[in-house]
Amino acid sequence: MSENSHERVMNDLIKKVQQHEKTISQLVEIVGATNYRLSELDSKQKNVNQPVFSTS
Repeated sequence: MSENSHERVMNDLIKKVQQHEKTISQLVEIVGATNYRLSELDSKQKNVNQPVFSTS
């Protein structure tokens, strides 16, 4: 392989790694948002299931 083709291969690998980093970051954000939403829903569900006592 010539030096030029080595550079091209390296540049291609760098681009692929950068794209993978972006994809992983997006997935981490999605998981975080999903966990937050599930936590909210769980909290709301626990409040709905609490017994209501009447004082009358």
